[in-house]
Amino acid sequence: MSPFLFVLVMEANLQKSNLILSRSATPLRDTLLAILDFQEGHLPLRYLGLPLLASRLSVADCRPILQKIEARIRGWDGIVLSFAGRVQLIKSVLSALQVYWAMAFILPKHVIKEIEKRLRNFLWKGSIETGYAKVSWKQVCRPVNEGGLGIRDIHALNKSLMSRHLWRLIAQERSSIWVNWIFHYRLQHYSVWTISTRSGTWGWRKLIRLRDSLRPCITYRIGDGTSFSFLGTVNFIKSKKAPYIHN
Repeated sequence: MSPFLFVLVMEANLQKSNLILSRSATPLRDTLLAILDFQEGHLPLRYLGLPLLASRLSVADCRPILQKIEARIRGWDGIVLSFAGRVQLIKSVLSALQVYWAMAFILPKHVIKEIEKRLRNFLWKGSIETGYAKVSWKQVCRPVNEGGLGIRDIHALNKSLMSRHLWRLIAQERSSIWVNWIFHYRLQHYSVWTISTRSGTWGWRKLIRLRDSLRPCITYRIGDGTSFSFLGTVNFIKSKKAPYIHN
């Protein structure tokens, strides 16, 4: 850690630092704790406002999102808001509260439904209490020029934000530590298009399954061929670019 701290001219805060050990490192536990002088931490814990997990993201883990939305809505109690005012608050404030999470996790469907429920109640009732919906939420989330209110579809937004991580792998952004780790540990001899969606952690499986939605948006420039695998990308080419390869 010393070169890292030297470059950043920083010192580790021992009160805020934790050492989390895997089972394989258990024999070194006492030695590492003595050298680093850190407290021992255990998953799950929170880092930069998000949960650090060794398992799938649960509804309980996402409770802070729902609590923030409820707190905002309750904070507007007693304020007379027009329908247009509530629409604007949903667009500019409430819809933004889960974006930070949506950039890091594929949110459980139940959590998305609970978020939409609170936004829907606020839109029609002005509170978190259940109100009568005059129009379906799907219609509300359509663009204004298509008859909707232009409120973001949370599921589509989450999918779009998470697809960015796949794009970084496809573009091979080697300046990213995460991308390098994925290539070394997960992909190895595979590509984003060929690796199985049945292996790996829950989050990885969910992420890699988003690749189908990216296929129509991808065009490869082969160049000198050093970073392009014809065999690894043949299914993509067959289905989207060169049908004659089937034969």
